[in-house]
Amino acid sequence: MSLITDITAATDRYNLHSHTQFCDGRATMEEMARSAGECGMLHYGFSPHSPICVDSPCNMSRESVPLFIDEVRRLSESPDIMPRLYAAMEIDFISPDFGPHIDYFQRLPLDYRIGSVHFVPNQDGIPVDCDGSAERFRRYLKEAYSGDLRYVVEKFYEQVLTMLERGGFDMLGHFDKIAQNAVTVDPELEQYQWYEALIDDVVSHAVSAGVVVEINTKYINTKDRFFPHEMWWPKLLAAGVPIAVNSDAHYPDKIEEGRRMAFDKLEKLKSK
Repeated sequence: MSLITDITAATDRYNLHSHTQFCDGRATMEEMARSAGECGMLHYGFSPHSPICVDSPCNMSRESVPLFIDEVRRLSESPDIMPRLYAAMEIDFISPDFGPHIDYFQRLPLDYRIGSVHFVPNQDGIPVDCDGSAERFRRYLKEAYSGDLRYVVEKFYEQVLTMLERGGFDMLGHFDKIAQNAVTVDPELEQYQWYEALIDDVVSHAVSAGVVVEINTKYINTKDRFFPHEMWWPKLLAAGVPIAVNSDAHYPDKIEEGRRMAFDKLEKLKSK
């Protein structure tokens, strides 16, 4: 068993996906750690957005990585911080030449690695950040992708599948995140057979890769959806994929955001 599956098998008092001042988080690591303790967390993972090979205001720099590792160690030695703390990283898959599998990330002294896709190459091979606001996504869709929504969606999942094939990470982050913005363009997207086939491919690849799949609860109270969407959870359970429920917290008061709801829904599905 992996560290993550050991934790999730033992307790639900964990959150293994969070962000701080080292990337686009809105609080310091110490503030987040203390808030996690106040929430009763036993295990808490810091997972800044990794350094990447393209410009991004959301990602940490390579120069700050040693400072991040040192800060996890410092906080772990503090006698008045309750949770056990972990140094992790949410690593962007950009291309077959840059992702969790490359030597740089494999050599970092991390407790675990999250593999996520935020960037989708356009038809000219230029990576474009498809996360962020729906308004920005629609602008990028028109300007960078010639308005071809199906291309963007299929390319996003191609990135996810290639990342799973290349490996080098322990947990798959919010694997259908593209739908958050894509459904604002086509609300019927998730009903199409071709789209469900993409989801099936991710689930089967996750099984083959032996990774934990994250249920990300960050937006359930503001945008009324989990990632992956709960309509796909039965597929994960049927496939026997190990699951971790994380809030992807960027603020101290969001550490528990939506987690209890997700656990309750999972228990109902398991009892059917």
